[in-house]
Amino acid sequence: MLKNYLLIAYRSLLQQKLYSTINILGLAIGLAICISMAIFVESELGYDKFIKDNEQIYRSSVKWMPPSAPEQYYAQGQVFNAENYQAHFEEVVDATRFREVSVALGQGKESFLHDGVFLADPNFVDFFSLDVIDGERQSALEAPNTIVLTQAAAMLYFGRTNVVGESLLGAGKLPLKVSAVIKDLPLRTHLNVFALISMATATTYYGDNSWQRDPSFNYFTYVKLADGVTGEDVEAKIPSYLENHYGPGTSDTLGFELMPVTDIYLHSHQYGEMKENGDINTVYSFSVISALILFIACVNFMNLSTATATKRAKEVGVRKTLGAKQQHLVMQFVVEAMMLSYIALIIAVALVEAGLPLFASFIGKPLSFDFYSEPLVLTTLLLLGLFVGLISGAYPAFYLSRFKPAKVLKGEVTQGKSGALLRKGLVVFQFSVAVVLIIATTVSNQQLKYARAIELGYDKDNTFVLSRLYTDIASQQRSALKTQLLSHPNIVSVTASSAVPTETIVDAFGMVNPKTQLSQTMPTLAVDEDYFSSYNIKLLSGRGFSRDFPADKFAMPSAAEPNPRFSVVINEKAAQSLGFSADEAVGKTFEVRLTRHSSAMATIIGVTQNYYFSSLKTEISPTYHLLRENEGNSMAIKFKGDTAQTRDFIEATWRKLVPEQEMELTYLQTKFEQMYRQEDKEIIVFNLFSMLAIFIACLGLFGLASFTTKRRTKEIGVRKVLGASVMDIVILINKEFSKQVMIANLIAWPLAYFVMQQWLNNFVYRIDLSIVPFLIAASLAFAIAWLTVGSLTLVSAQARPVKSLRYE
Repeated sequence: MLKNYLLIAYRSLLQQKLYSTINILGLAIGLAICISMAIFVESELGYDKFIKDNEQIYRSSVKWMPPSAPEQYYAQGQVFNAENYQAHFEEVVDATRFREVSVALGQGKESFLHDGVFLADPNFVDFFSLDVIDGERQSALEAPNTIVLTQAAAMLYFGRTNVVGESLLGAGKLPLKVSAVIKDLPLRTHLNVFALISMATATTYYGDNSWQRDPSFNYFTYVKLADGVTGEDVEAKIPSYLENHYGPGTSDTLGFELMPVTDIYLHSHQYGEMKENGDINTVYSFSVISALILFIACVNFMNLSTATATKRAKEVGVRKTLGAKQQHLVMQFVVEAMMLSYIALIIAVALVEAGLPLFASFIGKPLSFDFYSEPLVLTTLLLLGLFVGLISGAYPAFYLSRFKPAKVLKGEVTQGKSGALLRKGLVVFQFSVAVVLIIATTVSNQQLKYARAIELGYDKDNTFVLSRLYTDIASQQRSALKTQLLSHPNIVSVTASSAVPTETIVDAFGMVNPKTQLSQTMPTLAVDEDYFSSYNIKLLSGRGFSRDFPADKFAMPSAAEPNPRFSVVINEKAAQSLGFSADEAVGKTFEVRLTRHSSAMATIIGVTQNYYFSSLKTEISPTYHLLRENEGNSMAIKFKGDTAQTRDFIEATWRKLVPEQEMELTYLQTKFEQMYRQEDKEIIVFNLFSMLAIFIACLGLFGLASFTTKRRTKEIGVRKVLGASVMDIVILINKEFSKQVMIANLIAWPLAYFVMQQWLNNFVYRIDLSIVPFLIAASLAFAIAWLTVGSLTLVSAQARPVKSLRYE
């Protein structure tokens, strides 16, 4: 029986080559997109699952809630947070902390500066279930001056992995002994670990014990909770802990939140993330869109199968007359759909194999498709083909099998109002999806164009950024670098700061609000005297830092000056958060809590205009600028004239002053563009999805239009004989499909408006939705429909009437 079904299906496929090709091509594209997105989604959802007991491990983040300012979240916290969790929360059974340090590691004169080098607690390796391939797991990070290398680090520094007992030199002076080698961390993790230096080395690294009292947000803190305890259980106790240990009112402006370690990659977008994370909204949107595109392809199948029913009507009538039951006919048509589905699946698999490397390269993540060696993947593919075949073929099968033999054999079969209504509804659905995608693409392009064109409040043009000046080697040459760079006629200004615009401000101190006397957090940006003039940041009141005022400089407590004084320049947002206008804030003095046991007094000497330090997704935050020349992690170099010549001079100056360290020089405009790199990629994918959705919809429309014009061939001939012009006939046929496109727009517009409003809400500073994207989408939809239908109608309308009147 099955053999007979397959033979008939094969003959039907050959008899209707055009419609079969349209169905197979549409299904193949839809399946290829769906498979590719499934691979992408599985990859995104699998982060950090390798960590043992991952369901009990949470990362602690800091939540700052300043008055009259947006809430801010910091992925890093204070040095003592880990011990506080263990000391004050019985639900916490273990905790670990680590801090990234920029230490050039090497042997002798040759050294390499690499991201992912951390000072880490002794339990770090066990806490994150890292695989030790050489050395002792338990004691690897206990002793001072010990370092754990990943395989990649061991190969970089030694060219081999059996290096336990070997020595490295950190920052040209810090002796480190390799105590263990661990496997490179899996690619699917939010952790970015290259090497681990024992926390016991911190005192030697920093030169004293001041690091143990540092209140800045520099340490990642992770906790492991007892069985049956959730992060929410601990969070509920944090406000009372803050009130009891930090003072009344602290919980109004400061909080701690716990996020499951497996949620960090897709759900966390906080200041100071270890590396760029993914986005769960991207996963959702791509999944929904790929499913819709596959469904559009299935709609094509249903449309064409029911539209061409009259061609199979006599076959159904004869087979029913010869004794075939309805279930046999249903099975026959379902088998045909299954055959087309699996042919499309084979083509789709080939498309995925060919296109996946390009897609992986585009998104910058490794993706694999090993269906031939993974039984589960192969089974899933076969079930997907079965599902698509059933979805596509079920309705046409029941529709065709219901034909009455008597009417069919007399030639009285009609298309039926219900069948025609369904086909029109499916066309409306196809174009509704296409219109929504076109609107989404247009709006997202407009938003990113707005983000790039907005007045930032600082000058980013003609600016090089020289990074990694915080290393021991480079920091000693900051002053010499600045002096020598300014000697070149092309270089207009040079300024050093702890972060440059487009980066994240992660340093902070506690402070007492001078107006309310309540404690709050004070995000700080270390700058030099030339910062505001170099970036052309406007002062609204007061003055900037000046070399004429030595008292402006930030100072930590010392034996000679236990309660130092210094100046701050704040932005307008900070003034508002303190309850002052820009003019009122100047001259105000407040207490700054520098460590657990020491404080200083700061005086506001100036207020700048607000400027966009980060992405437009982030609201401008209160910022306190401190004059700390020794914290200049990056140097912004403004220039004029020839770019290549200026770059060559910067490189030559660096090689002369810091030959031991590789230079990291970027263009500020490039860093600005990178802030929106993820959105750029999403827009490209949306563009691709939109084009494919339109293409598949056009395939179906082409098939329907082809069938419609053939079915109305005699009508077209009669109309031409009676005097109708070619254009009259084209307009007549187009009018039928134009109504469906119009209805599709009426459905798509409110849906697209809602979806894009939600997307734009991700941006604090955003465009307002206008009618333009909707008109563009409608125009394109009509143009595509008219071109598709009109071209086929034009061919039929130009045929000689005598041939049309003879058409059977």
